[in-house]
Amino acid sequence: MTNVEWRWKSGWSDPELLSRLGRATTLPLNFEGEEKGMTAENGWSVVESQAVIGVDKPGPPKGEDGFALLKHAVTELGFSDPRIVRGHFDSAMPLLGRPMLLELRPLRFLRYLCPVRVRAVRSEQDETHTAYGFSIDTLAGHVESGREWFLLSKDHRTGELRFHIRATWREGEFPNWWSAVGFEVMGRRYQRAWHHLAHLRLRELLAKGHLAAHPSGETMQDTPLEVSRLPVQFHSQRGMSRALAKVEHEAESERGQDWLTTVGFGVLAGMRSMSAPAVLAYQYSVEPKAVPGGWGERVPWKKTAAVLGVLAAGELVADKTPWIPARIAPPALLGRVLSGALTGAAVAAPGRKLSPTRAVVGATAAVVATLGFYTLRRFATRRLGVPNVVAGLIEDAAAAAMGGKLFASLR
Repeated sequence: MTNVEWRWKSGWSDPELLSRLGRATTLPLNFEGEEKGMTAENGWSVVESQAVIGVDKPGPPKGEDGFALLKHAVTELGFSDPRIVRGHFDSAMPLLGRPMLLELRPLRFLRYLCPVRVRAVRSEQDETHTAYGFSIDTLAGHVESGREWFLLSKDHRTGELRFHIRATWREGEFPNWWSAVGFEVMGRRYQRAWHHLAHLRLRELLAKGHLAAHPSGETMQDTPLEVSRLPVQFHSQRGMSRALAKVEHEAESERGQDWLTTVGFGVLAGMRSMSAPAVLAYQYSVEPKAVPGGWGERVPWKKTAAVLGVLAAGELVADKTPWIPARIAPPALLGRVLSGALTGAAVAAPGRKLSPTRAVVGATAAVVATLGFYTLRRFATRRLGVPNVVAGLIEDAAAAAMGGKLFASLR
């Protein structure tokens, strides 16, 4: 029998939470060991994520700037999506030593109440950086055991605001066997979702000045993650005692994780060969951090976007003329395949090398779209009697709508 609290459907009332918060001030830790010894070789799992939240004015934080807004949100656990983990605590208490109750919601009808306590607070500033954050330790009655750091930093030279989460943990107590099995099977999915959403919520706060109201936890995260401009780096390392030191390392963006974006650029290239690179070049001209590493960093994207925009407009006009070759002619088809391959590979590579796999997917989508829309165009003009110009304008509208949707997805 363990002292882990869990409930079906309904949660805990305010008086119950206050009572448990009082007890959490004296609860012992549910683990032993110094932080330097909490490594994979000693059986600990390490999970961390970090991302650029936004860019503030260069220089140290001043007044009510973006850093101050994010600092308050981090202190109040505003980054934690309440559909997965909701924090209960007394914000009037000093942060150092503050007890908290983390209400884990792995399913809409199942809740676990896990106590933690703030162990350390970090607030530092030098000539180049400002850092603020704190760590929490798990207490007796938590389903995990270990320590987790939440750290916000600002680069004075660039104004870049970055958020970093690092957890070192082991399995703690479980109230029953099926809870242990459920966490083993589904825990990683919820862990990844929570980490990604933490960074997205802070970006939302910085962009809008507030966090959008989320459901009260009655519904788990079933909707797709909002696409974000910049990548969220996620790293997970399992302890040797659990997974024979198998290490998984992922550095990904929500945009790159969505294969439909790569397919979409391939389809757009099949419809209008110059529109796909024009959309992507314009995105790079307004968001340089999304540019692929290597050659992409040396391209003057503003000029390139202007040139490709003119070529895309010219293609729309030329498409309605009788002398333009069919899109399935070898030269035209090759151009669309290259366009789909290049944009499909580049869209998944912010700051990194192009993805060969994405290039194949983009090229394949371009071929399928080329043949498909060629067949539809012939059917409309020859079987239905639609004038070629009208059919072309309809396809232009569809391509414009898709281009707009893809551009929005990159934002």
